[in-house]
Amino acid sequence: MDRISSSHSYGESALHLQFTPKYRRDVFSDPLLLKATRGILFWVASQLGIELVAAEGGPDHIHLFLRNWKNYAIPVLANRLKGRVSFELRRRFPDHLAPFRLGESFWTDGYFYETVGSVTAEARQFYVERCQTKHWDEVFHTEPQKTLTHFTN
Repeated sequence: MDRISSSHSYGESALHLQFTPKYRRDVFSDPLLLKATRGILFWVASQLGIELVAAEGGPDHIHLFLRNWKNYAIPVLANRLKGRVSFELRRRFPDHLAPFRLGESFWTDGYFYETVGSVTAEARQFYVERCQTKHWDEVFHTEPQKTLTHFTN
């Protein structure tokens, strides 16, 4: 994955979300509702300034893979995505949703999330525990620096 540079930071942020319709109804078995849901999700993501890389799923759930979401807390992001999809689907396709008897809520209250990194936790732990000592060696070296270009290694 590519790292992103902004005014005060440089890095990457990737997130996997999974949403489930209320009562685990197979809402996305309707091709129109699946296509509309994906379209709304991509639109909302672009409005929020995040990148929705993929939106795939089964008849009773949808998985999202997001990048560059660092400006949002996960609960806020999930709420905005789920809320807008629910609002737009109910407004545009009430007849398609009626057979699923979803009641007042389109989605279940919860969701699955997992942050995704480019390295494993073990690799990051190794880096933090063992590779940071080089910075301290420079601070506590015994010979003073003689000139601006003279460094002790």
